[in-house]
Amino acid sequence: MSTGSAETRPLRVGMLGLYGMTMPNLHFTGFETGFGEIAPRLAAMGHDVVMYCRRGSVPPQMRVPEYKGVRLIYVPSPGGKNFSGLISTFFATLHALTSGRYQIFFFVNVGMGHHAALCRLLGRKVIMNVNGLDWTRAKWGPVAKWYFLSAAHSAVKFCTELVTDAEAMRQFYLDRFSKETTMIAYGAYVESSTNPELVRQFGVEPNEYYLIASRLIPENHADLIVEAFLASGSSRRLLIAGGANYDSPFHARLRELSGEKVILCGHIDDQDVVKELHCNCFAYLHGHSVGGTNPSLLKAMGFGNCILALDTVFNREVLADGGLFFPRDAGVLAAMIGEIEGEPARVAELRRMGPARIQANYTWEKIAGQYDSLFREVVAR
Repeated sequence: MSTGSAETRPLRVGMLGLYGMTMPNLHFTGFETGFGEIAPRLAAMGHDVVMYCRRGSVPPQMRVPEYKGVRLIYVPSPGGKNFSGLISTFFATLHALTSGRYQIFFFVNVGMGHHAALCRLLGRKVIMNVNGLDWTRAKWGPVAKWYFLSAAHSAVKFCTELVTDAEAMRQFYLDRFSKETTMIAYGAYVESSTNPELVRQFGVEPNEYYLIASRLIPENHADLIVEAFLASGSSRRLLIAGGANYDSPFHARLRELSGEKVILCGHIDDQDVVKELHCNCFAYLHGHSVGGTNPSLLKAMGFGNCILALDTVFNREVLADGGLFFPRDAGVLAAMIGEIEGEPARVAELRRMGPARIQANYTWEKIAGQYDSLFREVVAR
């Protein structure tokens, strides 16, 4: 890498492919939450950071031109839930190419691989966080899966640099595409309960419920977890905090299983309530099967949850020995739930391990610093 001013001067960075910037009354899940933390930290380092936002995802009264030092540009987002991301990112790409003068075009989501390829073919330096394996997700049909896989091939072929968010994902791209990538995970905060009364609005008491906090999509296995919980005979309840932007037989099944023991809370915008639900649950049940380092799992660790997670290479990488792992078998998970209810010392030990692992490996300052180093290295090539 070259030395001198290239290593220290501020960079102009355009971020494309996101819903928008997370704000106190505008919360997005998943990697949007992550880049809502990373972008302001890059701006605080002196970089000129511009984030493109989907106009349809941000209420008109909240379309501020800047937030926490990050400039925000709102682009049209027609096309509904299936096409708005592709169409809005196309508009963002056109604006970025004609008006942005960015030194780094930073894309999020491998589905935007063709958009990124266009920027690279026009001579721009393009970095993409691939954010998982979208062509394997159960919610997409065969045409969508084909498109995502074709976009992945474009990203691999054309992007200046790819970012994967877990070592196992880095190895996957190396094995599947013969492509070396840069691994940068996500981060989380370490926090504890300050207002446990907030959980009582859901009809539960602190420590008397299990928690799922995720989008309700098939690959997160909420249905398997609910079946296991009901079979366990636990006297506690199960709260499911999360929503969905479409309906399906999967969601109908969850509604059938809900009732006195299983409470569907819907999507919760108030992050104070989300924090209290985490900090006061007996255990957190994590069924995510697709993707790398999952922001929801990191959040649960930072809140000091006892975590039972689906046994995947990604979940094992993040939790290490700080969680318990279950297969895709409701009977096995039901037995595990019964066992931990009789092991309070083990539960307490697991609750301590998550925050320690966050502080050692997954602070937002560390993650933002890794992006800063990568951006500077790519510009200096």
